[in-house]
Amino acid sequence: MVALSLLAGVTTACSDQDERPAIKIAAAAFLTAWSAGHPDRAAARTDTPAAANPLLTEVTDSLGVTKVRAAPGRVPQPTKGQATVPYTVTLTLRGLGDWSYSGALPMRLVGDGDTSRWLVRWSLAVVHPKLTAQTRLGRTRSLPPRAPILARDGRALMTERPVVDVGIEPRRLSAPQRAYRALAKLGVDQAKLAARVTAAQPDHFVAAITLRQEQFAKDESTLRAVPGLVFRDETRTLAATPTFGRAVLGSVREATAESLAKAGRLAAATDYVGASGLQLAFQDELAGRPSGEVRLLNRATRDVVEVLHRFDGSEGKPLQTTLDRDLQAKAERALAGATNPAALVAVRPSTGEVLAAANAPADSAFDRALVGKYPPGSTFKVVSASALFRDGLRPGDVVDCPQTVTVDGKRFKNYDDLGSLGRVPFSRDFAMSCNTAFINATQKLGPGAISETAALFGIGGNWDLGVSSFSGSVPRAASDVEKAASAIGQGKVLMSPLAMAVVAAAIQSGTPRSPSLVAQGEAGNLEPLPGAVANTVRTLMQDTVNNGTATVLDLPGKQVGAKTGTAEFGTDSPPRTHAWMVGFRGDLAFAVLVEDGQSGSKTAGPIAKKFLLAAT
Repeated sequence: MVALSLLAGVTTACSDQDERPAIKIAAAAFLTAWSAGHPDRAAARTDTPAAANPLLTEVTDSLGVTKVRAAPGRVPQPTKGQATVPYTVTLTLRGLGDWSYSGALPMRLVGDGDTSRWLVRWSLAVVHPKLTAQTRLGRTRSLPPRAPILARDGRALMTERPVVDVGIEPRRLSAPQRAYRALAKLGVDQAKLAARVTAAQPDHFVAAITLRQEQFAKDESTLRAVPGLVFRDETRTLAATPTFGRAVLGSVREATAESLAKAGRLAAATDYVGASGLQLAFQDELAGRPSGEVRLLNRATRDVVEVLHRFDGSEGKPLQTTLDRDLQAKAERALAGATNPAALVAVRPSTGEVLAAANAPADSAFDRALVGKYPPGSTFKVVSASALFRDGLRPGDVVDCPQTVTVDGKRFKNYDDLGSLGRVPFSRDFAMSCNTAFINATQKLGPGAISETAALFGIGGNWDLGVSSFSGSVPRAASDVEKAASAIGQGKVLMSPLAMAVVAAAIQSGTPRSPSLVAQGEAGNLEPLPGAVANTVRTLMQDTVNNGTATVLDLPGKQVGAKTGTAEFGTDSPPRTHAWMVGFRGDLAFAVLVEDGQSGSKTAGPIAKKFLLAAT
């Protein structure tokens, strides 16, 4: 509540010439207390507090007033101890907005001599000029249908779908344990539900679970046979399946204190609001604006006497995304067999549009595809190789690949299956993902070379996807050891699957692009990569599929370019690893991550293969 910055308090009357300042202070005291949300204190500034207090409270409750801003107008010269002070007031009504009107405070001087003071002469018209003993204020509120989230082709990804709310009416519950067991089979916590039922009024509806219409149909006959269960047909904003695009699209749920605080001033506690993902980020646009009325009602019959104010509503605006509905489904099917948490992101190299962002487990709300922070391991050699080529290295230059190399006392080694390649062209070091060759070569670079090259790809940039995303972090090397670790995607280097898909897309197109997810987002092109760099790395990634660690992606049709990665993390000995595969095929770039995976080729590779075969 916002109170007026006016002095409040009693004042003594001196003479007719001095009364207007005293009247204004008294009127302001009433309005200040009302504005501050203290009806008892406001009532105390009237001549009949016992009548004023309940009426002021009633108005607040019946209209859902969350804020009052009131100010007195010009005070007239009093006559015979009476005066009328005009005022203006704006009431903020929960879930509707502001209602402003003008009123008047009849003031009267009470008491004699030094004990006299000005008070508001109470009547219902003090609150609104049309209120009488026979009327009261009321409101209506109506929400428009929530707008859908659309795929790139205009098809709905989320829209209103029929559901059934299953609950319990306590007074009908003749066999409680039977009801709880039936609901437990649907995933309801029996103990928590029983506690809510015990605390509820006998005729209240205690919600237990919301089922899609098709889900309810499977168990309808069993559930309807249980005494005490009650069913309500409703609609909810849902995707085609319970798990489709869940992390990125988000969910719409009954408002909580946390989601209501993020939903904007036109949301109400009874609403279903965006709770995560795009549904949360674009709550205002998707929900639209509620309509409603402030009504003067007959106090006895509740019939409408007059409509005092109308709030014009507006329909929600559909949210156009860049997601490809079919590719999203194919990405999710490719991840379906993953036994560990995983993610797959697909980006269009020519535009930077995010075509798919899939996560496993599919029912998780954590969007590891967009915001996950992981060491990228050898997939990051795409960036460090670009730094080397910018510095003048050529693919045919010989760079030694021993089994181990030591930098300032820190020992680095190749992946266990590789061993030593000896003195071979750098192109072979790339295809076979030789850690020691990359470390040897990058030791000649300056401390900022790798981080500066990463920035050319947009890594570490400010991406405008509409939802949270992690664009990667590649700090400037503070030592030769840090430089060595960065060269192979370890140390302080962190990337998200989205960031690595963006890197692969930049190599394929030659022009890095900030990713976009919604039509309002700004993709934006960065400076093109040096032509020789992009072309060279593109060729090396294709060679990696033909004759290197990514042969699992040697598929018929358009040439695939890829890079594997097995990234160490944690403090275990031997260290645990994440499995990566990033690459491109035509105008499609991708990144696959599997947490705690064995290796890029053995764990992430088959997922990428399944996705690419389905995507053609």
